[in-house]
Amino acid sequence: MIKSWKPSETKRYERAGAVVLNQVRLGQAPISLRKSKWLQRGLWVLVAVAIAAGTLALWLTWDSRFYVYGAQIVGARRIPPAEIFRGSGLDGLHILWARSAAIEARLLDEFPSLETAEVRCQLPATCVIQVTERQPRVLWQDQGDVWWIDEEGAIFLAQEGTPGLAPGEEVSGRWVVTGPLPRGEDGNLDEPVRVALTELWASGWHVPTVFEYTPDRGLSFVDQRGWRVIVGRGSGMDQRLRALERLTDHLGAQGVEPTFVDVRFPRAPYYSVSPE
Repeated sequence: MIKSWKPSETKRYERAGAVVLNQVRLGQAPISLRKSKWLQRGLWVLVAVAIAAGTLALWLTWDSRFYVYGAQIVGARRIPPAEIFRGSGLDGLHILWARSAAIEARLLDEFPSLETAEVRCQLPATCVIQVTERQPRVLWQDQGDVWWIDEEGAIFLAQEGTPGLAPGEEVSGRWVVTGPLPRGEDGNLDEPVRVALTELWASGWHVPTVFEYTPDRGLSFVDQRGWRVIVGRGSGMDQRLRALERLTDHLGAQGVEPTFVDVRFPRAPYYSVSPE
């Protein structure tokens, strides 16, 4: 049997072919040549940037000019500049790894005698370290150890030789205390002792500059008459010294020569003529 070819089927195939051809026009690529060129150029730009960044990184890493081998030290008087530079941790450090805040904290931790520290670094490898040293007010001798103490009660070890003094610096204006060094929880001078010394400085009374400290009695000194005067610790030094003045007048009128006078309690001072 011979099947006949139907015109309707031919029309159906023609319509399907027309639909497919309408989706993509003849002679047009899926991506235009212009876009393709821009993509190629962008790719080359990225490659060039990557090469440049890699070259720059290698240069920064291997060039010795970007490593710190010295610094300008400003403000140091008692601490040798070489010691400050060593303590900073900058020696041999790459300039990009020099973090000022971390270096400043390290210096203050390494050198308790520093009150402030400021570090400034810039390319290629230039650093300036500016410090402010604490001003010692009291020289505290605790057996074989010698310490400096500033007005805020900060304690730092005195240097060998003439303890804590820069060349040509005088000791005048500073006091000396002997005895066990009392420290607070923060490592500084015990607060009641610091307050006592501060009030004695500010009192305006003529007191000796050499004191003795004992844990049970606090601060004491020997006056010009050879009396041991116990003033203790904590606030109220002005009242205690006034009590000492009244007691001295009374003892002078009575012709009494005590071995020591205790004015820790201004309302009830007492004295003794027997050895301490």
